[in-house]
Amino acid sequence: MQTPFTFRVGHLELMVFSDGHQSLSPAHPMIGPYEQPSQVHHSLRALLLPTDVLQLDLNILLVRHQDRLILIDAGLGQEDTTSGLLPASLAAAGIPATSITDIVLTHAHSDHTGGLLHPDGPLVFPNAIVHLSQTEYDHWMQDQPDFSASPLNIAPTMQTGLTTRIPQILRTIRPQLRLAAPRATLYDCIRLIPAPGHTSGHSMVEIFSGEETLLHSADLLHAAVLLQHPEWGMFYDMDFEQAAQTRESFLQEAANSGRMTMTYHLPWPGVGKITRGDKGFKWEPVTPCGK
Repeated sequence: MQTPFTFRVGHLELMVFSDGHQSLSPAHPMIGPYEQPSQVHHSLRALLLPTDVLQLDLNILLVRHQDRLILIDAGLGQEDTTSGLLPASLAAAGIPATSITDIVLTHAHSDHTGGLLHPDGPLVFPNAIVHLSQTEYDHWMQDQPDFSASPLNIAPTMQTGLTTRIPQILRTIRPQLRLAAPRATLYDCIRLIPAPGHTSGHSMVEIFSGEETLLHSADLLHAAVLLQHPEWGMFYDMDFEQAAQTRESFLQEAANSGRMTMTYHLPWPGVGKITRGDKGFKWEPVTPCGK
């Protein structure tokens, strides 16, 4: 089992756990759905990435703040055979699931919320308050979410999967759910930052202590190739053009500031910095000891 990556932001102790990974096949059209397959494949190969599958790591951040243990997202859970590692990983680090006090959801896709529930229904983290953007909640609980600006517009079966599973999860956790306003601040160390496009209420999460910060970019980067081509986007982007604009703005700001960032889906632990390169932007990951 993977040892968590541990670091600090000011007085906060942070740990990154893995829930495993999710595989989506093929890599195109999951990445660059409106681009020519040959162009996407060429760029993936140049980065030594496969073309037959898009493998998404599931990087879960834990923030320890005073008496609170706060997870950022909950992973895919046992909805896939390659995921669901988070509870055992936490336990191996001496953190039982019952000790988690809060879970901040960046958005409601099941690779971020599926880990909230056991396969037979009970809550994995029974004592946790779950925080989610009001905008995100309202989007998925409406009768007919709008897919007209998404590549999903041509995939009704995938639409049905989303509009069935996500409300099911949200209804199950509703007693634990606290809906947050845009730019809400939680526990004087976490701030939600609207980053719409991937979903309506998709949020980045800023972790702060004193002058130090970490910006968790959630699902703005599903693959390293989007650093070179932020306009290519991802098949599940609900508003494709808005997601591309949000991604570009994030990359520009992160490169200009040099701030530490975290990504949910790039290779574990997903912590590093965005810099500029010959072809767009580059990802400079931290290297955990022993890796």
